[in-house]
Amino acid sequence: MGAGAEVRPPRFGFLPALLVGASAAVGAEVAIAILLYDGAGMVRSLTTILAVEAAAFAGGLWSAPRGDHDLVERLRRRWLLCMLVYFAAAVFGTLWSIEVLGEARWVQGAGLAVLAALPLYSAGNVLGGLAVAARTDLGRRLTAPGSAAAMGAACGFVFTGFLLPRAPMPASLLVACLVMLSLGGMIFGTVLASRTDVEEISRRPARSGSVSVLARRRPADDVASLELREDMHIRRVMPFERTLRLPWDVVVARQLLPDLDVSIRVVFIGGGASSAPQAIVSEHPLARVDALERTGAVVELGRDHFGTGLAIARGDRLSVFAGNLDDLIESLEPGFDIVVFDRAALAPIGGVSALSKASVTRLKAGLNPRGLFVWGPRRPEPGAPEIPDGWDHAQYERSDAGRGDTQVVLLCRGDDGEWPEAFDGFRRVSTRGSVR
Repeated sequence: MGAGAEVRPPRFGFLPALLVGASAAVGAEVAIAILLYDGAGMVRSLTTILAVEAAAFAGGLWSAPRGDHDLVERLRRRWLLCMLVYFAAAVFGTLWSIEVLGEARWVQGAGLAVLAALPLYSAGNVLGGLAVAARTDLGRRLTAPGSAAAMGAACGFVFTGFLLPRAPMPASLLVACLVMLSLGGMIFGTVLASRTDVEEISRRPARSGSVSVLARRRPADDVASLELREDMHIRRVMPFERTLRLPWDVVVARQLLPDLDVSIRVVFIGGGASSAPQAIVSEHPLARVDALERTGAVVELGRDHFGTGLAIARGDRLSVFAGNLDDLIESLEPGFDIVVFDRAALAPIGGVSALSKASVTRLKAGLNPRGLFVWGPRRPEPGAPEIPDGWDHAQYERSDAGRGDTQVVLLCRGDDGEWPEAFDGFRRVSTRGSVR
């Protein structure tokens, strides 16, 4: 899904809540019709029945799941329980109508529970689960069930008022509730396929909040991926399908590497979650890489779940440092050939512009004469990194399969020479022009 694209709910996604609301209204009105039939003290009885129904409905809503763990299975059980309750209500109402149960006080109490309380409680129980499913859907494809359930209740009252005088007995309308609930359950099974399921795999505390690894799945689109998040910012996404393309920084790094007999030094600003540093030193015998990361937890979770192979340590060819980026940049030895800025890593602190002017000046001064600055990925959004005065730039983009985003790689250099050939899977969109 492209950035800024409209998120549309699944077709007929409102129907399950509408049908549950209609069933609740039918059950409520049928209970009143059965329990008040030829009964004395109508106002008192009506007040009691309505109060019990409202309280039961509120109790069902209150008992909504507190989280989304195993939500689909819990919703399935709630739906089956609701259908069993309405079946029991239909049987009890039929026996009441044909005067098999008598008029003892315990029978009236049981009727109040089976006909009024339990159906409304179970309907509220299901609607509460639907609300949790919509609230915890990070893909924002499911809508809240409140308005659809209220409209269903209105339709249920009209439906009951029209058919109740013509029905052979009031309990026969509860059979219609079973049909509606069965239909709603089947539809909701397809609706749930549009929900984005998110499971937290791991979490580590960090100075800025927390760093977590999430498994995200959306069955309708057959999409599944692993996400590394720093607070609310996505640091890295790895699709579970291994056939998809390599990350942008790995592709760019491989394209920019010189011949194997030429040494090269690369600095990654925010490279703690990247697999590019390890790929460079593995494929080029004379490459030296320094990866600078703000948060040590990003390095640890990237190694444990994304296979980056990084650890915070100084090495002969691969060094990983964690801490304040300005301090880390100040400690760098000059003489590097490529500086890669990971904008996903810099987003939590405000982007590339959050680096101090002294750090940017130090990076420019430490870059070799024919060196490169690389920014990426850049999703379509207003603004762009500042291009140093007197520098040229080129811009490439590709569509990221599985997420639908457009990633743009921005290259800057300080001399007039041949630009690198287009990267595999990337398309050049501009050269030495405006990046906006």
